[in-house]
Amino acid sequence: MSRIIFEQFVDAETSTYTFLIADPKTREAALVDSVRENVAVYKKRIQELGLTLRYLFETHVHADHVTGNALLQDHFPQAQVAVSEKANVKFPHLGLKDGSVLKVGEIEIQTIFTPGHTSESISFLVDGNRLLTGDTMFIDSCGRTDFQAGDSKSMYQSLRRLAALPPETLVYPGHDYNKRRVSSIAEQLQTNKLLSLSEAEFIAELDSWKLPPPKKIKESVPANLLNGRLPSEVRSTEASV
Repeated sequence: MSRIIFEQFVDAETSTYTFLIADPKTREAALVDSVRENVAVYKKRIQELGLTLRYLFETHVHADHVTGNALLQDHFPQAQVAVSEKANVKFPHLGLKDGSVLKVGEIEIQTIFTPGHTSESISFLVDGNRLLTGDTMFIDSCGRTDFQAGDSKSMYQSLRRLAALPPETLVYPGHDYNKRRVSSIAEQLQTNKLLSLSEAEFIAELDSWKLPPPKKIKESVPANLLNGRLPSEVRSTEASV
């Protein structure tokens, strides 16, 4: 029996990866970076595997999609949302510090503070060898830094920190627009040109990017601050009380 259940889901519209992590012995599970439109898929798989969903992790307050956490908690009320302690969210949650470790069964999930894409961005080291980088380290690139208190210097420092992990560490980004699912620290040190730049060169490179804003930023950020509840849903709930 494998010591870990580790599955990857992709949202085709936003090229977002969601990760299911579970201990096959205890059947405890966690979901990382869920997408609202795919909640039914996650529910079905969790039920198929006979898992107990314990945690809903978020790498940051997403601007390109709405999290499915609130809808998942409607079906799995025991699941706790875990986000960076620096995230200014407006719902009950576990605030994660740099170095925080939560366990799913016997599987350790360690928080690494990696600001840059947003001021509260974090990455997760799963079972010591799988690195979930959110929108920090991409395969051969990195996340943008031009909104939500993003900062190119912080991104440079975060990437350097991740690049110092053991070379065999597997890298699972939060997005890949070329349908690549996994890399490694060793591979990224060879192929990710951003990792070879000086700090000044790196900042100049990122600051030169002229990217359009995410299509869903106006709805995603307000909803994600409310755990994936759309403002209209919150108003409807308050009106019925």
